[in-house]
Amino acid sequence: MYLYKVLCIVRALQREVKARVREFRNESWSDLMEEIKPSHKAFWAVTKALKTEGYTPIPPLKKPDNSVAIDDAEIAECLADSIETQCSHASPPHDIAHISRIEEEASTSQGNHATSCQLQTDQPPERSGQTIRKILKTRLSDHLLGKGLIIDEQFGFRPAHSCPQQVLRLVEYVSEGFETERSTVAVFFDVAKAFDRVWHAGLIYKLYSLQVPDRLIITIQNYLANRHFTFRHERTHSTRRLIRAGVPQGSTLSPLLYSAYTNDVPRPSSSGVQLALFADDTALFTEIGIGAPDSPSSLQRAIDELGQWFRKWRIEVNPTNQQPYNSSMVRLESTHCRQNTPNLKMLDAIIPWQRNYKYLGVTLDKNLHFRDHIERVRNTALFYKARLGAVLGRKSKLSRRNKRTIYKMCIRTVMTYASPVFAHAAPKALHRLQVIQNKFCRAATDAHWCVRNSILHRDLELPTISKYMKDASKRFFDIAGSHPNALLRAAVDYQPPHPTHLIRRPRNVLTDPPDALTAAVESLNDVNDTHD
Repeated sequence: MYLYKVLCIVRALQREVKARVREFRNESWSDLMEEIKPSHKAFWAVTKALKTEGYTPIPPLKKPDNSVAIDDAEIAECLADSIETQCSHASPPHDIAHISRIEEEASTSQGNHATSCQLQTDQPPERSGQTIRKILKTRLSDHLLGKGLIIDEQFGFRPAHSCPQQVLRLVEYVSEGFETERSTVAVFFDVAKAFDRVWHAGLIYKLYSLQVPDRLIITIQNYLANRHFTFRHERTHSTRRLIRAGVPQGSTLSPLLYSAYTNDVPRPSSSGVQLALFADDTALFTEIGIGAPDSPSSLQRAIDELGQWFRKWRIEVNPTNQQPYNSSMVRLESTHCRQNTPNLKMLDAIIPWQRNYKYLGVTLDKNLHFRDHIERVRNTALFYKARLGAVLGRKSKLSRRNKRTIYKMCIRTVMTYASPVFAHAAPKALHRLQVIQNKFCRAATDAHWCVRNSILHRDLELPTISKYMKDASKRFFDIAGSHPNALLRAAVDYQPPHPTHLIRRPRNVLTDPPDALTAAVESLNDVNDTHD
């Protein structure tokens, strides 16, 4: 009986301690939220933590004999096997004679210049290695970008180039076809483990072809050659493995090396077929219909040329269960222009047709209404809003200024990414994004239901979604109109159609009148300016 009473007292004390610890943590969190500002060292870490989806369980690892890896040593070896396979060429070379010739020429070129350069092959210490990588990147960038050696179709890893710009180029091409009652067929290719499977000999050969200085090439060769890794799981290390292919992940030099490796991608020899590149994202597109004769066969020839180039330079495309290469075809057509989808193949495998495709973060539907894209980003924004509900909600002690900062950083950026591409969509579709911002404004200010949204936007000094997109589009098109890349300049060099025209193009957003909410907010701001 005495022991039972003691256990009851102990359990009661444990419950009390847990309750007080929980209360202390809640008070500490509230204090942090009250004092936190964008300059606070924990501001970005807290925001990132709140956006994460939580712990994701890792499935059991299987060894080559299909048995499950149990202890730390077996797990480390399994993961090392996976990384070693990832950093190796997935399949035997398709053109052995070509592979042998390139490796021999790369080795011969290196040997002819190695003696004069007198470079060491040992890897430098990590701190000095980072400095050397930055110097290599600067000098290689000066040579490749400074001399304009990178092709205009490549928008990845280049100053003043971005994903939205490349997407806009495709959207403008499709929209122009709509005006002439033509459809567009776009084929997208998914390159497998692009950075991890760069062929070293092929890269060195192409650097020589681009007339990169010999000393710089040999330094890069020494940087890539004889690299090894071990995988550590808990306190156990795997055996030492050789990295046979690829450029190091996380290195500032790697994106530039990949651009040099893919810089000789075949431009379509057929007239009317366009090529678009952003790092390893590759797309071919062309118009079909009246006035575009032989376009399906022209596109097929361009696909064949690209497929042979993939094989020649040991670039693999993601495999699927149904076909050896993962490529997707989308037919983009206006509602009054209907064309049959051509049958296209990639290395004897039929390319499947899809109703929409997510290209560089923007979902393209066949009519370019962008309803699928808006719905996708809306759902993502709602997810983040739910995750941040405790911080942005009515009961949060965070200041309005900080609530607005977190909203703009975590939620609005999701909804308005690449907005110049789709800001000309139907107002009804875009209003679904404005509703999310309206709800944020009401929760952040703890406003009564009868307070108008225009007043909440004024008090928070927050522009409406349409106003924000219009301002972003104006800056975007101002930059694109004088851009150094001729392909982007040509894409935006047009006058927007009249508002009553059936076909709308991205530039239409610049001349559209403000919606009712934006007009109300601007009216309130004008009144405040007058009183001031």
